[in-house]
Amino acid sequence: MNVQTSYDRLWRKRLDALRAVWPAFLAGNHDALHKTRVASRRIREALPIVGAAARPDRVKKLRRKLRALTRHLGPIRELDVEIGMLEKQAENGENVSAAALSVVRREVASERHTLRDRLGKQPPVADLKRTVRKLERIAAAKEGGSQDVAWRSALATTLMKRARRLKAALEDAGPLYAPERIHGVRIAAKKLRYALEIADEAGQPGAKTLVRVLRRQQDRLGRLHDLQALLKHVRGAQASPRAGEHLAELIAYADTLDRDCRQLHAQFVEGRDELFECVVQVRHTMVPALTTGHFRQARVTSPARRARARMTKKA
Repeated sequence: MNVQTSYDRLWRKRLDALRAVWPAFLAGNHDALHKTRVASRRIREALPIVGAAARPDRVKKLRRKLRALTRHLGPIRELDVEIGMLEKQAENGENVSAAALSVVRREVASERHTLRDRLGKQPPVADLKRTVRKLERIAAAKEGGSQDVAWRSALATTLMKRARRLKAALEDAGPLYAPERIHGVRIAAKKLRYALEIADEAGQPGAKTLVRVLRRQQDRLGRLHDLQALLKHVRGAQASPRAGEHLAELIAYADTLDRDCRQLHAQFVEGRDELFECVVQVRHTMVPALTTGHFRQARVTSPARRARARMTKKA
């Protein structure tokens, strides 16, 4: 891995992405909020790798700040998505009561307005400019020729950790429909994908293919999560005083969403093997390649083959 190239193409790219969307985010743009959240996640994943030669306590502190930012933006992003889904269903004239959609939309919009109004005063948002300046300095810590080794080692460690977590999440979720456990798979897959994006940009062969697989499965899990979040609000609206005479329509809407969730879950179960295969590829191909130097995987030969080779050489 070329250290300078990696810094310019990987770290600078991620910091610039955050800066680019920040003004629109502060202005209340919904799409910019999503991009800000994604940018903060990508920086978090890259930070231990780019800052491999920096002080560990400094890296850990900055990751905590970015994690706080991501978590503050998460609930608002989910509400933005739900509003978009409700508007799309209304425009398409789907087989859902307009009154039910209206009741749920008021609930979601009210919650979003409250969260968005408080957002600018939260420390993770208010302190972001200072955090970015510290992030600028984190990659400046270099140790000459050992930096390349440090980067590869940090990347290998990150990939191994993310692969293990995805495997554990998949096993924990199993084939049953358990929303919280499925959400754990989604988060684990997303983190592994971000780590693999770093490996791809750093020149790791095969990373791009795995990124595509993870993105495809993640899109499905993301759609499932969005439907589950909307379903939760629909069921909440059923208990709201606003439900009134529309209770039966809200119940029918919830049943429709629940069926859609279970159909997506069935598709996820069918495609789980792809995720398990990604874990295998990362743990048994990419990590060894990173830890044997300059992205070349060590050749593994059996004792019998080595003995035959020695005999041939003597002959």
